[in-house]
Amino acid sequence: MRIDIGAVVREALAIWRRDRDVILAVAGVFFFVPNLALSLLLTMDRAPVTVDAATVDDNALIATLQAQLIENAPWLAMQALAELIGIAVLLTLLLDPARPTVGEALRSVVRRLPVLVAATLLVNAAKFGGLLLLILPALYVIGRVFVVIPVLVAEPQRRFGDAMTRALTLTKGYVLQLVSLSAMLYFGGQLIALLLTSTASAVSRSGGNPVTMAMLATAIAFVGAAMSTAFALVRATVYRRLASRG
Repeated sequence: MRIDIGAVVREALAIWRRDRDVILAVAGVFFFVPNLALSLLLTMDRAPVTVDAATVDDNALIATLQAQLIENAPWLAMQALAELIGIAVLLTLLLDPARPTVGEALRSVVRRLPVLVAATLLVNAAKFGGLLLLILPALYVIGRVFVVIPVLVAEPQRRFGDAMTRALTLTKGYVLQLVSLSAMLYFGGQLIALLLTSTASAVSRSGGNPVTMAMLATAIAFVGAAMSTAFALVRATVYRRLASRG
């Protein structure tokens, strides 16, 4: 059997039209504001050391990137946590048959936050491990873990290991389609974000005015929030379809 990607996208759009006000409220608090803060607070002004005018010292560049990552780690961690909470809240609102309010969904997510964080760290470690082994293993992992968070949210009665196994079982045989769906959502948004980020870096290096930088940061945050929202809605629809097949 196959997943009808077109039908998944149409269902996600229908959810957006139906619950737009609530989705916008959640996305604004947990996606847009943290992404905007991250764009404004990230320290990216360290220039790589150069060997001569035309050659960049690879070791110096790596050291620069490591320094930037360490310096910005607290902000990155807070943004990632806020995004995870927002995604889990949206999934709870969409997948819980009790139709909870936003407050009830948030309280439910906070209670299960340690499990959700552990699952996210495990998923990211698996993706990184797949990437180290080459691109194909990484793509395989992306497809297999696509519904891990939806399973943990929609089936809270399952123990952690059982929920992970359930997610792997649901995605068996659908890896290529789920990877294609992820790529369609991810690369489109990332291309726009990359262009905006590059523009922001160029403006910053040239001493651009704060208003321009704030506008670019807002645009980057908006793109990031849109990507996170789209992923949450699509994951919910994919989970529903896979779960209905057993």
